Amino acid sequence: MEWSFLSNFGITLFALLNPLGMLPIFISYTSRERIKVQRMVALFVSLTVMGLLLIFMLIGSPMLQFFGVTINSFRLAGGILLLIIGINIVNGNDSSAGKNLLTPENENDLTQAKSVYRQIVIPMAMPLLVGPGVIANVILYANEALAKRGGLGIELIMMTIIVSFFVFAVLVLGKWLQQVMGDIGLSITQRVMGLFVAAIGVQFIVTGSIDIIINNLVPKLKG
Repeated sequence: MEWSFLSNFGITLFALLNPLGMLPIFISYTSRERIKVQRMVALFVSLTVMGLLLIFMLIGSPMLQFFGVTINSFRLAGGILLLIIGINIVNGNDSSAGKNLLTPENENDLTQAKSVYRQIVIPMAMPLLVGPGVIANVILYANEALAKRGGLGIELIMMTIIVSFFVFAVLVLGKWLQQVMGDIGLSITQRVMGLFVAAIGVQFIVTGSIDIIINNLVPKLKG
């Protein structure tokens, strides 16, 4: 599988997951927890994200076929969605808000981490991290891989695992990153990621439109 294809997938997926943008929310959820509890919660959330990504990667195409949606139609819809999400990220529009969670101090770290995880997995893992744009992106790239090689390939799955690890790294280093980069640095990084998302969305729209014109409209006009 081409490295450019894999790298584009990884960059776009990380940008759409936007763990940097979700940092303030994650920190607000776990700010009163012990450091070990915070790390365990970050691990649980990241594993959930990875599981959701792999599920949509594996069953996304059969879902499209079941609902009778062509890949080009989904590409156009996904492109429009990515463009809107990218614009919102660049503009800094985020209506999400976290809240402090309190758990009993006498619980051990694992039990307390599980308790916090159960309270924040929805909405933290989904839909804040794995949202509609992420799902559309995973399905589109999975279909591209199927078209090029006839199978997903271990490379695409490994890239998904690597991106999930980076999500974990960002969450587990959340407070440190916030101190180093500051609110302004995090905001700038988030907006750069949003620009990538918007650009990929435009590319999906262009590709889907061209394919529809060539494969659907042109044959009808000739006929």
